[in-house]
Amino acid sequence: MTAKTTLVTLTYGDRLHYLQALINRSLACSQIERVIVVSNASSADLNALPRRWPGQIELIDLPSNTGSANGYAVGIEAALRRGAEYIWLMDDDNAPTLGAVETLHRRLRECEQKLGRDQTAVVGFRPTHQADVAAGVPERFATQPRSSCFGFHIAQLPYKVWRRLPWGKPHSSAKKPALMPVPFATYGGLLAHRSVYEKIGLPLGELVLYADDTEYTRRITAAGGQIFLVTDALLDDLEDSWNIKARTNNIYECFLLGNSDMRAYYTARNQAWFDKHVWAGSTWLYALNRTLFLFLLRQVAKRSGSGRRLGIIEQAISDGESGRLGLHKSYPL
Repeated sequence: MTAKTTLVTLTYGDRLHYLQALINRSLACSQIERVIVVSNASSADLNALPRRWPGQIELIDLPSNTGSANGYAVGIEAALRRGAEYIWLMDDDNAPTLGAVETLHRRLRECEQKLGRDQTAVVGFRPTHQADVAAGVPERFATQPRSSCFGFHIAQLPYKVWRRLPWGKPHSSAKKPALMPVPFATYGGLLAHRSVYEKIGLPLGELVLYADDTEYTRRITAAGGQIFLVTDALLDDLEDSWNIKARTNNIYECFLLGNSDMRAYYTARNQAWFDKHVWAGSTWLYALNRTLFLFLLRQVAKRSGSGRRLGIIEQAISDGESGRLGLHKSYPL
């Protein structure tokens, strides 16, 4: 039997060309029954979508840009209310490659038989976002250990040095596991049975955008479930995100040299909140990793003349660790 799957996606601005590519490829797959598009005050004429795919597209218009957390919450809630059996989340600038949706469903079905429907989720492989996996980094180093700070963990420091040496460089051609357990994931590419979404609830609106998907999907594994990265279910990123590793040499340059104060602020604030209040398994180990991360961040800021951006990031970290969330008046969407 073909699973009844609802695709939920979120858009803003004028991104109709990306959205059409996503929907066109997705509805070509027999598993995708309908598409819910949540518009965060999009300026594009989205009415072209139901005209092109009559009876398969539902548009939900929000009067203002409320961020990804609320937007996905609206879409997930609508999908559950409409009776979706499976819900597949995708960003508006993602699109499945040929066979990716079928592979995700097949892998999910295999995992469900072992773990249970309400305990299992899978996520498609996006090489620009899972850059370490794509580069061939060993599985044990490709995910963030507990008590890391912005992904930095002192236990992984020797490997980070080793991989930059000629003889330690990972090889992208190295065989990747078909299923890789991950502690959390992105919205883009996440597929699970409705019972998973019913169990974990809706995204936390106070996070607004950036890292809200990290907190949301972490609820699956925190409750004893599992998320698997499916490396043979390839998804295309039609537009590169601002914070991918390919744009810069390291995470420090990513935060300090990126072209948006707003994005840097919300990403840093929410990551700091998540790291301290959700991901820190050891208070002293988190404090050590935080100290070392900030030391390196400040060195890169000094070398690159990024003092102003450093100030924004340090304020964001302070706000996140103190639990000062929500929309910041200095950084409107």
